[in-house]
Amino acid sequence: MDASLKKNINQILKISINEDKINSDITGKLLLSSKTISSEIKFKQSGIICGTNIIDYILKGINKRIKSKWFFKEGAWVKKDAVVGVITGPEKIIIKLERILLNFLQRTSGIATLTSLFNKHLKATKVKLLDTRKTTPGWRTIEKYAVRVGGGTNHRLNLNDAYLVKDNHIKICGGLKKTLDIIAVKNKIELVEVEVKNISEVKMVSRFNVKRIMLDNFRLNNIKKSIEIIRKNPNIEIEVSGGVNLKKIKFISKLDIDFVSIGALTHSSPSLDISLNVLK
Repeated sequence: MDASLKKNINQILKISINEDKINSDITGKLLLSSKTISSEIKFKQSGIICGTNIIDYILKGINKRIKSKWFFKEGAWVKKDAVVGVITGPEKIIIKLERILLNFLQRTSGIATLTSLFNKHLKATKVKLLDTRKTTPGWRTIEKYAVRVGGGTNHRLNLNDAYLVKDNHIKICGGLKKTLDIIAVKNKIELVEVEVKNISEVKMVSRFNVKRIMLDNFRLNNIKKSIEIIRKNPNIEIEVSGGVNLKKIKFISKLDIDFVSIGALTHSSPSLDISLNVLK
C-alpha cells in the first residue's frame, strides 16, 4: 500500500470516527465488554472484493488485539452469500467499528465490481478503461485504487497531472482555434488532450499535433467518422467519453480507439451489500 493511499485512508477514517463518535457509544458501554469474539464478513450479493488491505490497515492502527483472516484475494470475484473473512478481537471495539469498516469495504467493492463489469468487454482489445475526477469529495485516492482493483486505469488524479482542455476553457479563450493557437505559442501542443463536441472540431484539432482527442458524447456513427479523420495522424490518441453504459461499451470495444473514460465508475457505482455478523 503506497503512502498516498494510506494518507487518504487516515483522512477518511478520522472523519468517520468523529462523525460516528465511536468513543461515546452509549449502547456499547451499556452492553459490551472486552471479551474476545469472532465475526464473519459476508457478501449478500455477488461482486469483486476490494478493500481487504484497507480494513487490515485500519484494524492494525486501532488495536493490535484485532486479527483478520481473508478467504479471498483482493480483486477476486465473490458469489452471493459467501463468507469472505473473519475478524477476531474485543467485542466492544469490533462492534463500534462495524459500520466504519463496512462503509469502506462496501464502497470500494462496489466500484471495483462496476469497473470489472465494464472492463470484461475490453479485455481482448487494446482499449484501456479510464476513470475520471467525478469522485466522492475526499475519497479520490481510495476510489481510484478500487478502479485499479476492478481492472481499470486511472486518468488524472488532480489538475496538476495532465493538460486537459475542456469546453469551458475553449469558451473563455474565444473558441477552439484561438485556444489551440495559444497552446501552440506556449509550445505545449504535444502534451495536451483536447475535448471536442462535433466532427468539425475533430477536423480542426487533428491538424494540430495534440497528444489526445477526447470525443465527448458522440453518437456511434460520428465516433467512426472521427476515427477515420484522427488516424491520419498516427501520433494522436483517441479517447471516447460521455454516456458510456454497459450496452454501449460492447460496440465501442470493437472500434479503433485507445481509451474509454467513464465517470460512472465512481460517481454512480452502487455500494456492494456486505454484512458483519458475530459468530456464536
